[in-house]
Amino acid sequence: MRVAITGASGFLGREVVRQLFRAGHSVRAIVRDTSLGAIEDAAETVAAGDLLTAPLESLVGDCDAVVNCAARVHVTAKENTAVASAAYEDMNVEFPIRLARAARTHGCGHFIQMSSVAAIGSVTPERTVVGDGFPPAPTTPYGRSKLKADQALARLARPGFVVTSLRPPTIYDRDVGAFFARIRRAASIGLPLPLARIDNLRSFAFRGNIAGAVIATIARPIDGAYLVTDSDPISTACLYRLLLARYGYGDRVFALPQALVWAGAGAILGDRAASLLGDSAFRSENFRKTFHWTPRFDMEDALARTTGEGS
Repeated sequence: MRVAITGASGFLGREVVRQLFRAGHSVRAIVRDTSLGAIEDAAETVAAGDLLTAPLESLVGDCDAVVNCAARVHVTAKENTAVASAAYEDMNVEFPIRLARAARTHGCGHFIQMSSVAAIGSVTPERTVVGDGFPPAPTTPYGRSKLKADQALARLARPGFVVTSLRPPTIYDRDVGAFFARIRRAASIGLPLPLARIDNLRSFAFRGNIAGAVIATIARPIDGAYLVTDSDPISTACLYRLLLARYGYGDRVFALPQALVWAGAGAILGDRAASLLGDSAFRSENFRKTFHWTPRFDMEDALARTTGEGS
């Protein structure tokens, strides 16, 4: 099968390309430019320039499936709220709609949108594990843009044109950034953290497993939006202990009053403190049953690979 993938040079996109190739698909890797060379394992690497103005028909016209890994995730420090909101709308809503329409018009049979749990909500009720039936209530501009795109894309589905949106939680691997990178760096130097009384639940997923979920989706084209996780939610304290052990340290998680920990995290991280201390817990049994999917890597193996011990 010929598969086009946008965002092919990104954190997730590179792994999706690799696994598509290993599954026997011919991959067209769509990137902004090719100055850094071709994408490994892709049959062809195509420079699209600015995706918002690129001729999308020529990029996906002769493909059987399209995987959209391109998205805007972060707001730069120089952007105000209005500018950032418009940018989310352009890249995370209008672009995938245009891409899916181009794919459908030119005979592509399957469109896969890499969405996010943020489309349901970046924060979940305390000690509650949320499934696909949970009413969406995104709390960030990013999450609202993802939900809007998922809903609009679902309306484009027709007989012969399947639209599947996948909603993973925080994805991790060796070269990840953001929250997971910060806590991994802290563990790598054995930094003690006051997390013992933070009894939260958070979902994470290994990059290799999420790429594998894309392969499973291509093998069984079925409409819908699905949460995709590869392990049970765990507390931040539990995750930190696992990472400390991977780096050869003993338990360096100690206890302070929750209110004091939240106040300190808020002073250092601002609104991002919830990423460390809050609940964001999801389950994906619906996806696993529908697509007959079992994650290849369990969390122990995935963390070993993330910390450099696996291969």
